[in-house]
Parts: sequence; structure tokens; C-alpha cells
Amino acid sequence: MRKMQPNGYKDRGKEDEGPLLEETHVKVLEVLERRPSGHEVHAISEPGIYVVRARLIDASSCESGDRVEVEGDKIGPLSLLRYRDLSNESTNSLVDAIKEVINENPDGHLSFYNRANNISLKMHAFQLLPGIGKSTAQDWVQKRGPNGWIDLAEVSEKLGIDAVSLLAERYEKELIDPSEVPSLLELLVRTSA
Repeated sequence: MRKMQPNGYKDRGKEDEGPLLEETHVKVLEVLERRPSGHEVHAISEPGIYVVRARLIDASSCESGDRVEVEGDKIGPLSLLRYRDLSNESTNSLVDAIKEVINENPDGHLSFYNRANNISLKMHAFQLLPGIGKSTAQDWVQKRGPNGWIDLAEVSEKLGIDAVSLLAERYEKELIDPSEVPSLLELLVRTSA
């Protein structure tokens, strides 16, 4: 028999969880009223950065911008949500929510800047970031040097960019179009989650 969770839902087996098994928190993008009754949240999960939805147990228990524990008593089980099913309010707050998730767990994201190499003879991994061309990528490799950077703030300072924003924009692009290859979400976030 499956055990009951604090929120009243039966604990599902690992095979039922899919990619959301390791998710510990959600960053709420929006609270929506559902008819005939109830509310649900649209959110970004942590640490895997999936677009998700969950039934809200108590409508007054959370609001947009809140960080909520998945195993707590505020929301029901998570389910995947397609980007195109998000409301305008949710899509407008998505990049900011992703930036907060990156800042909560910066190590895997920093590894991108420290380990990025050539993908092919014509393309460097840095070129996956919005607005970064071949010459900028080569310049970044020189600035990185053999030791890499200590944290994302140092990356931003040394390169004159907002390192977290660039990654968040790339992640958003991958959420909009899951066929983006290579997927930094899969390579950096979800394999280490």
C-alpha cells in the first residue's frame, strides 16, 4: 500500500514520477482559479527547471513569486506543463524566476562557464548563449584562463555581462522549444539534479 503524504495525496511509486521525482521546490509564476472550484499554480521546479503545474491546497497559502516545498502541505503533486500553456503573466515572469532558481543553486550553472569548450570546429559552447558570436566566445576563453572562475558574480564582472541572465534566457529558449540542441538544461541541470 502506498503511504499518504502530508498533503493528503498517496505517495506514487518512482515509476509514476518521471522527470519530476527529484524536484524539491517550485517557484510560483502564477496562481490561477480553476472552475468549478479550486486553484492551481503554474511554476518552475527546482532543481530541474521544468515548467509545472500543481493543485493549490489552500488558495491563501501562496502567491506569485513564492518558493514552495514540493513535499509540503501547500500544493498537490506536480505535473509537467507545456510552455505554450502558460498565461501571459507566467511567461512574463519566467526569466526572473529562472534567474532566482539559478541563484539558489549556482554550482552547476557556473560549471558551464568554467568548462565550456568547442562543440565543433565552427562553434563554441559559449555561442549557445543569446547574442554571443565566435569572436566573443574566443575572447571569453582567454579571459577564463586555466583556473576558471570562483562564482557567477566573478564571471559577470570579468566578462562585462550578466552571466545569470544569459543562462536564464537560454533556458527559456529551450523551454519554449524543447527540440533545441544541444540542450543546456539537459546537460547542466537535469543530469546533475
